Amino acid sequence: MPYKYYFDKIDAELLKISPRGDIMLLRVIAAVIPVVMFGLDALYDLPVLFWLGMPFYLVCLGIYLEALLKTILFMHKVSAELLIVLVMTVTLIDGAPLSGAMVAWFIGLGLYISFTIIRKNREKIESLIQEGKKTAQVLRDDNVEEIPINRVRQHDVVLIPKGAMVPVDGIIIEGNSAIDESTITGEPFPVYKAIGAEVTSGTLNLTGPLQVKADKNGDDSFLSVITQEIENSLLNKSALQKRADTTVQILLLSVTAYSFLLLFITGSLHLMATALAVVCPCAWALATPTAFAANIGRLARSNILARGGEPLESMQDIKTLILDKTGTVTLAEPEVSRIIEIGMPRQQLLQLAASIESRFDHPIARAIINFSKAQGVTQLLPVEQAEDLPGRGIQARVEQQDILIGSAETLSYQDIELPAIEYAGRAIWLAVDREVKGVIVIRDIMLSEMQGLADTIHACGIEKVILATGDNEEQEAKRVADFINADEYYFNCTPEYKTELVKKYQIQGKVAMVGDGVNDAPALAAANVGIAIGGHKNVNLAIVSSDVVILGNDAQDLVTILRLSHKMGGIIRQNYLWAVSFNSIGLAMATFGLLNPILAALLHHVSSVFVVVNAGRLYFTGIEQSIIGPVFEKMDQMVSREQHCQPELLAAAPEIVAEPER
Repeated sequence: MPYKYYFDKIDAELLKISPRGDIMLLRVIAAVIPVVMFGLDALYDLPVLFWLGMPFYLVCLGIYLEALLKTILFMHKVSAELLIVLVMTVTLIDGAPLSGAMVAWFIGLGLYISFTIIRKNREKIESLIQEGKKTAQVLRDDNVEEIPINRVRQHDVVLIPKGAMVPVDGIIIEGNSAIDESTITGEPFPVYKAIGAEVTSGTLNLTGPLQVKADKNGDDSFLSVITQEIENSLLNKSALQKRADTTVQILLLSVTAYSFLLLFITGSLHLMATALAVVCPCAWALATPTAFAANIGRLARSNILARGGEPLESMQDIKTLILDKTGTVTLAEPEVSRIIEIGMPRQQLLQLAASIESRFDHPIARAIINFSKAQGVTQLLPVEQAEDLPGRGIQARVEQQDILIGSAETLSYQDIELPAIEYAGRAIWLAVDREVKGVIVIRDIMLSEMQGLADTIHACGIEKVILATGDNEEQEAKRVADFINADEYYFNCTPEYKTELVKKYQIQGKVAMVGDGVNDAPALAAANVGIAIGGHKNVNLAIVSSDVVILGNDAQDLVTILRLSHKMGGIIRQNYLWAVSFNSIGLAMATFGLLNPILAALLHHVSSVFVVVNAGRLYFTGIEQSIIGPVFEKMDQMVSREQHCQPELLAAAPEIVAEPER
């Protein structure tokens, strides 16, 4: 564009004279000077002050005109500056430039305050982004180089001083230290890590220097991916926001046409200026993005990353929520919950199982070995011909006896008769010479705070909570479903079946899928809203497949997402209701001569600030604790479609208690 060069030069000059490099603040100052000069002239009849103020008036008009022309030429649409330019021009022609200056000052001040609040909110969000753009100390050829994090390559050795942020994902190869992971997982206590332990970028090295070998490139690390995603999420526009932008365009052009119609009918430049000054397109334009930005920032503060505001908006209309089990409502760590002896003493059974399992390295084997040690089994038996049966069990020979350890299906396949035994969990059967001698019941470690989770989710407006697990043991699926009080449960679910389950329930309404972002990725992507838990473990996959990423491992964060989403929806509805009411009433009052341009501009300013403050209470919780808090509480009651996720409803949900010890 040939004229872009000239606009860039103008902007560069304006930035030079703008306080704090803020052109919006320059607009306010450029308007307040003629307000003072024209006001003193009106009070004391000093024409010299009028003429001293006129250059500033024209400069202010020029700044707004330049912003308007840029919007028209580069973006092919009009902006709120159109109204200010017209008001300042009309009042100047009408011989009342004081009114025009007051309008420019009030509206400019309102916009400055509004966007300052928004900017401060974004600065809090972008503090994480700035962390991602720092440097790392890399050891190359016995030299230490300080380079940008995005230039770190896989297998580079990174030096991390005590007290510094961990800049990359990797493995500790030298040193040990306590690591503060609260910014990533929400875990409040430091975690001690030594050689061989994994560290995640964005955490804090507290007690000792470390050398870390990067296991991925710097721009693929957790922190880099997260910061890029936050930047992208703030740029995303929802369908609602796009409709609001279109409405603003229609509103601006309609009001401009209406003001000229008033001028044509009445011949009054005064009425025309008042009509232009009172209409506030800013309330429309800011209604959605301010709420989205505030909610995204609030969730980020709680270690929850949302990909824009649209998935949060969709959470209000979710009918079915499908929960994965392993790694979502359980820790994905098996534990032995019960030993059932059948013709063999308990200690002998454990010794036999631990001796065989010690030859293998998988989670169930470790659980059995650790439990046996805790039960006093210290001496293992010699094992011969140990063989892993992938997905089925283990067979081995111990003391001239054939041992088979595995699931009920494994033993049944060998035509070994199984006794009828009741248990809750996953059964690991042990047979000696084709005769069952005992059962080791395994189950995933349950998080005590998950008890009654479905009731709390129901209180937030979700009609159905479903547990879907890949476990092939129905008893284990039922145990977990009963613990969280799910409406239904499905077991032996493949990733493909979970995807089919999402599509099945989408016929009845919107579906949210909650999983760990790994084998649940297809289902997360298919759902209306995909929520990945423990996203720091595989951030790339979690972000690609999900709309919302819970960085820690707490499924209770679902309640936070639901509560804030409902609150955000109510605030957006309030903002639009305010915009419609304010503009309709204000324009009617201006038409009938009940306002003047100065008062109209003041009301315009109040409207903009109200919308921003209303949205800001999503992030700044102190707003609702202030003296105006009851006003917002009353508004929430008026516009809420249904009373979901209200404190009294959540308090009525079953009390969270620890799972009883076994």
